[in-house]
This record gives sequence, structure tokens and C-alpha cells, in this order.
Amino acid sequence: MIRFARLATVLLTLTFSVLAYAAGPATAYKVKVKKLELNNGASWITVFDGASASMDIASASSGQSAGQFLSGLNVPDGVYTQVRVTPHPSFNIQGNDGARYTLAANGVNGGCTFTNNAALAAECTITLTPPNEPSTTTQDFSATPITVKNSVCDRKIRVSFDVSGAISYNAPANEIFPAEPTVTMTAQ
Repeated sequence: MIRFARLATVLLTLTFSVLAYAAGPATAYKVKVKKLELNNGASWITVFDGASASMDIASASSGQSAGQFLSGLNVPDGVYTQVRVTPHPSFNIQGNDGARYTLAANGVNGGCTFTNNAALAAECTITLTPPNEPSTTTQDFSATPITVKNSVCDRKIRVSFDVSGAISYNAPANEIFPAEPTVTMTAQ
């Protein structure tokens, strides 16, 4: 098993082209990884391809969830300078933009319907479609490459998420969509 697990959470940095007119905090923000690749300087190595279990990056144990996802992956020994992640297009979100709270139902534009009553807030499942589908994101860490030897990473990677602005209201659609969370990574 690989202790490299905490690194991959950085892979969950998502890019959306949804127009946000107001943003607020998420109380649930569940994502899945569709594909995870590492670059050894010569080629991209796919270490995961499928649909991972959901990871709630709004929870206090979000780094642990990402670690569990990666702990079972077989990463070949080597020096890696880039990581590339393709998020799954389905998300479960719950939260508000400061005035509107997510409901469990989807609107006609694919987002979450909403209520102004916080007591009625519920988790909503969204599957984004092009052009709003999250794109593949590449993280470069060539300045401080990660070395894996005997399936052990040479250092620990700590990842934290800020979802305080990860719920967005789209006025033209009159619906709520997920916005990009802030991901912070430190190597120790």
C-alpha cells in the first residue's frame, strides 16, 4: 500500500465554467475522481481509471477520505513531477449562497432548485454536462518532485479544502451549482 495517499486530494481542484452571481458555504460537497495520472518526466502513468467512492471535501475528515482513496492504489516506484486528475461530473452538494439554500430537486437547467428557508435545505445531486463539466486539472510540482520507492512516498502531503464559497447561484439559470473549492497542499 502506498502512503502517497494524502497527495491526491490536491487532484480534486475543479474547474467550472458556470457563471456565479453569488457564492456561499457548502455543508456537503461530495466529489468522485474519474481518472488519476502521474507524470514521471517521460510519460503519464494512469494509477486510477473509473469512479472512486464519494469524498465529502466539506467534512472535517476530507483529507482522510482522500487518503483512503489513494491508499489502495498501486503506484510504481519513480520520481513524479506532475499529477493530473479528471473529476467525475456528478456531485452532491448542500449549502447556500448567502440567501438561497439547496433543495434535493434538480432544476430544468441541471442545477439545484432552492429555497429561502434554511430549515428546508437538503443535499442535491448534480451531473454537469459540457460546457460546464469539470475539466482535467494538472498540478505541477517539478520544483519539489515526489519520489516513490518500495511503494512509499518520500514525504507526507497535507491537503486542506476551503468550501466557504463553493455554492454558487447562477442567475440566468435561476439555480444553484457547485463552485470551485480552494485546495491547499503542503509537503512535510
